[in-house]
Amino acid sequence: MASMEAFLDDYGKVQVYVSRNFFNGHTSGFYLTSEEGTCSDCVIRGVEDHEREIRYNLTIPADFRFGSIYMLHEAHGQAVQLKIRHIVRTAEFDRQFTYHGDDLGARYHSSYTDFALWAPTAIHVYVRLIDHRRRTVLCAMTRGEKGVFRTRVQGDLKHYLYVYLIERDGITVESIDPYGLSSDANCRHSAVIDTSVIEEIPIRDVSPVMNSSADAVIYECSVRDMTSSPETGTSTNGTFAALCEHGTSWKSHPTGLDYLASLGATHIQLQPVMDFFTVDEQHPERNYNWGYDPCQFFTLEGSYSTDAMDPYDRMKSFRRLVAAFHESGLRVTLDVVFNHMYDVSQSSFDKVVPYYYYRYTDNGWLSNGSYCGNDLDSMRPMVRKLYIDVIRLYMNLYHVDGFRFDLMGILDVDTMNEIYRAARSIKPDVLIYGEGWDMPTALSEDLKARIYNQHRMPGIAHFNDTFRDVAKGPTSDDSKYVKGYLTGNLGMAFDMCGVLSGNTMKDPYFRRFDNPIQSINGLETHDNMTVWDKMHACCSEEPREIRLMRQKLMIAATMVAQGIPFLHAGMEFCGTKYDNTNSYDAGDSINQMNWDRMILNLDVVAYTRKMIALRRAWKAFRLDNGAQVEKQVHFSIGEGSTVLYDIDCRDAVRHSDGVRVIFNPSRDERYFHFEREWSIIADENGNPQPGKRAEIHIGPCSCIVLSRELEAD
Repeated sequence: MASMEAFLDDYGKVQVYVSRNFFNGHTSGFYLTSEEGTCSDCVIRGVEDHEREIRYNLTIPADFRFGSIYMLHEAHGQAVQLKIRHIVRTAEFDRQFTYHGDDLGARYHSSYTDFALWAPTAIHVYVRLIDHRRRTVLCAMTRGEKGVFRTRVQGDLKHYLYVYLIERDGITVESIDPYGLSSDANCRHSAVIDTSVIEEIPIRDVSPVMNSSADAVIYECSVRDMTSSPETGTSTNGTFAALCEHGTSWKSHPTGLDYLASLGATHIQLQPVMDFFTVDEQHPERNYNWGYDPCQFFTLEGSYSTDAMDPYDRMKSFRRLVAAFHESGLRVTLDVVFNHMYDVSQSSFDKVVPYYYYRYTDNGWLSNGSYCGNDLDSMRPMVRKLYIDVIRLYMNLYHVDGFRFDLMGILDVDTMNEIYRAARSIKPDVLIYGEGWDMPTALSEDLKARIYNQHRMPGIAHFNDTFRDVAKGPTSDDSKYVKGYLTGNLGMAFDMCGVLSGNTMKDPYFRRFDNPIQSINGLETHDNMTVWDKMHACCSEEPREIRLMRQKLMIAATMVAQGIPFLHAGMEFCGTKYDNTNSYDAGDSINQMNWDRMILNLDVVAYTRKMIALRRAWKAFRLDNGAQVEKQVHFSIGEGSTVLYDIDCRDAVRHSDGVRVIFNPSRDERYFHFEREWSIIADENGNPQPGKRAEIHIGPCSCIVLSRELEAD
């Protein structure tokens, strides 16, 4: 370390570290000078001996003025600039500097551009402009209200790049704009953007508005994975543009966008499309990553562009993608990673306002609940504002329909509720959901946006790991041989009843949610094993034919359960990652859509389409509040641990006054005799059968869906 370092940690409080190599760390006193010429004595309030330094806790005058240089002097003549540290995390700092305006970033006009950067701890800020010939101009910015630095640069800067130079803590750092709308390749520079160019691309929202989020069927995929295989037949591969293309096929079967549209899902959840670090945007073939390593939030990922050096290309391509999805009747939800950044030191956040954007433990260490080295601090007002501004940008400029929050348990309840309210004010049927896991972040349990606080976030849904683990079996590597109900553990029939209600029913069932629309029911996501690979382990004694039947059984359960169904790309054709349980950087060969496998398992694909259509056609599977479920849903366990799932739902359109679903995950056939006659609306192949019957046969490892005819009043 240097001979001495001094940090401002609160109003009137400074912590000084004096090296043992400098007078053995001992000094008799300190004083503070300002660049205006004032001089003040410091009071030593505490001294701590450490192996390599001595730490002094000082009291200084409380009239510290941000934007000025202060030097701390000690008795032997050593002097260092006072650095701003944890004071930025105090309530008084928030009171002084929280900014509510909507003009941060670069705001383009044809004859000038306004630049605004929130940097309250900076001494000076400059914006360096780069034109298309790589000529640079340096413009000073003026400090204004709430620590926002501004400048207006005359001229048409439509195709200019820029960076900020921030002088603070005795150094000058270069940073891209935290509010930058786009950038050149690999986030070297932010870009001035004329948003009217993007808005020229026609786009409309999907109509009509959904009555309830229970009407949603979510299908998760990656932009790259959907078209990276040459078999997709697109003109490019792994890009926004490729996923816009119609008419692509493999062996006469649709691929890409047409394939997605053919499944019948309502929402396509795209894995991260916001700018991430670990793929070289100019040479994307050399790297692979899902994108959970964020670099910028307002800026889109350049490796999905056909020209990463053109800041407009990624924006126009993404808007065209959303427009193409909407034209095909598909809404778009984005997987957002607001819980951490890839690298603290490289992020624009820490360059512009150190110590502000990240969460710290009580002893001053970075919180690491994300297990990625850092957690963003959603409790900070300007972090919360940034999140909401990002959401508004993607909804207003790109017409996005919803957001899935990665490791949502890192964020706080109030921030998630504010995000929901802001998003819903733009689109009333917006979907907001995420991973409500209880992450070990430095935040009190009652504040985390986790499942156990679901009652405080009524508009926000959570991935239901109970549904996943009961139906399929635990998904972790050390539990891969453990079966769930649908993979053959018949002793879990009672637990299966609970999860089919979206875990909203009271005792004796396990209740997790107040309402079913808070439960995202999925058996497979991009994380961990696929369902098919899970069965390689836990059902290895069974022939392929039986495992295919179980695959269909799990798809059926996902579609008929109360809550919001979720499918991961490839589950509908028994997708495999060849037992890779964490394929985030495993490359295209492991992660891409395998169109030959789709053709191999066309019967499962067809079954998936039928079960999605069944869900969307029958309102019995789409109850949207807990009171409805409690009143209308009933369970019983039949012979051989079969589950009978009754929904007393009057449906005049379907001429039905109730639905019964029977699950038989055993290897034996089952026969039932009922007092009333039922119509089969979906057999083990997803097909309706003519006629009505009181005698019902259900084959092994299968599901059957029945309807009871509406009686005349």
